[in-house]
Amino acid sequence: MGDQSDWLTEFISSIDSDRRIFRATVLTALAHQIHLFESGLLPKEAALTISLLLEALDKEDEILSRDFEDVHEALESWVIERAGNLGGWLAYGKSRNDQVATALRYVTIRELISLLWEINRLRDSLIDAALMNLEKRIPAFTHLQPAQPSTVSHYLLSIEYELFHHYRSIWHVMREIVDLCPLGSGPAAGSSVPMDRGRLADLLGFSGVESNTLLATGSRSFETIVLGILSSLMVVLSRVCEDLIIWSTPNFGLVELPDDHVSTSSIMPQKRNPVTLEVIRAKAGEVMGCHFTVLSVMKGLPSGYNLDIQETNEPFLRAIDTTKGSLKVLSDLIRRSRFRESESEITLAQFIAEELVRRRGISYREAHSILASTLRESGWDLRKAVHSLGLELPSSYEVKVRGGPNPESLKGELEARRRLLRDDISRLVEYEAEKMESEKRLIDLARKLAGRSPQ
Repeated sequence: MGDQSDWLTEFISSIDSDRRIFRATVLTALAHQIHLFESGLLPKEAALTISLLLEALDKEDEILSRDFEDVHEALESWVIERAGNLGGWLAYGKSRNDQVATALRYVTIRELISLLWEINRLRDSLIDAALMNLEKRIPAFTHLQPAQPSTVSHYLLSIEYELFHHYRSIWHVMREIVDLCPLGSGPAAGSSVPMDRGRLADLLGFSGVESNTLLATGSRSFETIVLGILSSLMVVLSRVCEDLIIWSTPNFGLVELPDDHVSTSSIMPQKRNPVTLEVIRAKAGEVMGCHFTVLSVMKGLPSGYNLDIQETNEPFLRAIDTTKGSLKVLSDLIRRSRFRESESEITLAQFIAEELVRRRGISYREAHSILASTLRESGWDLRKAVHSLGLELPSSYEVKVRGGPNPESLKGELEARRRLLRDDISRLVEYEAEKMESEKRLIDLARKLAGRSPQ
C-alpha cells in the first residue's frame, strides 16, 4: 500500500481479525508456490519460499506483530526479508483477492465441521432425554395455553427434527457451495500465468473449483447463505430457551434445570434464575445482527472485490463461534435437566367434542359449540361439563396419529432417529478425515520439495 500515516493504516488494517485465517493463508501460499514449482514456473532456487512458508506456520505471533494492512502483506514481507528477491515469487499469478477468499473458505469448512459436531451432540442429548421421558405427560401449548395432551418425549423430538433440518442444510451448503476453491482467480479475471486451478484445489483439499473468477474473488454469498441458516438455527434455540425458562418457573414447574445453569439473586435467596438459557436467547439476536451486518456491507457494493468485504470476516466467524457455544451449552443443559409430569384435564376437551360427534351424529362445529357452552356453565371444569353431557372423562386419550405423542410410536421413531444420527456422524467423520489428510499431504509434499523429511 502507499505511504500512509500510522493511524490511517491502523484504521483500514484487518491484521487482528486475520489471525483466524493465518494458518489457512500460509497453506494457500504454500499450495500456490508448490504448483508453480511443479509446473516449472519457478526457478529451482525459489523453492526456498516453500521452506520458509513451512517455517511460517509456527511463526504467527512474529509475523502478525508488525504494522501491516493484512496477513497477506505481513507474510510476504516476512518471506522477502529472509529470501530476498526470491520472496517476490509469492505474488506471481496470485492476488490478495483470491488468496483471502481461499483462506476464508478453507477456515469456514473446518469451522462448519466443528459446528456440525455440536449440532449432533445436541441431537444426541435430545434423543437420550426423549427416551428417558417417553411416557412423561405434559400439555402441548398453543398461545402459551394448555392445548392438547402430549409428552416430554414428543416435545424433545420436535426439537431434534428442527436441528436435523438445519444440520442437513449446513452440510449441503458446506459441501456444494463453500468447498469450492477460488485460488487462481487473480484479482477478478485470472492471470496470464498458466496455472491449473484444479491442481490448486487438489493441493488444498477442496472438492472442486469455484468456476467463475469474478464470483470467486468478489462475492461472499457463501457467508450470507451460511449466516441465514445460522440465524434460523439460533431462532430455534431461542424458542427452546424461552420454553424452558417459562417451564422452569414455579408457576409451571415442568422442568428443573441443573444447578450450574442457574444463579441466585443478590438479594432474594429463593431465586433460581435460568442464566445460561437467557444468554443463549440474547445470543440469537447477536447472530442475526452478524447476518444483517454482512448483508448491509455487501448490498451496496459494485461487482468485484472492494475493501469493505474484509469487514465481513469478523462478524461471519463470530456468528459461527456464538452458535457453536450456544449449542454446546444447551446440549449440556438438556442432558442434565429433570422434567416433571403434569397432566391437565382441560387438554382433553377436543377429544370430548370429537366423541360427541361420534355419539350424536352431529357436525364437529355443533359439538364444539355444545361443549364450549357447557364448559362456561360449569366454570371451565371439564370433568363437570362431561358428566352433564352424559359422558365419562377418560384418564387419557391415546391418539395414534403419525408423528404424535403416542409412546409406543415414539419409541420406534426415536430408534430410527438414532440410526439417522449415526449415519450423519459417520459421514461427518469421513469428511473431516479427508480434510485432515489433505492438509497433511500438502505439508508432506512441501517438506519433500524443501528437502525435509515428511512428518
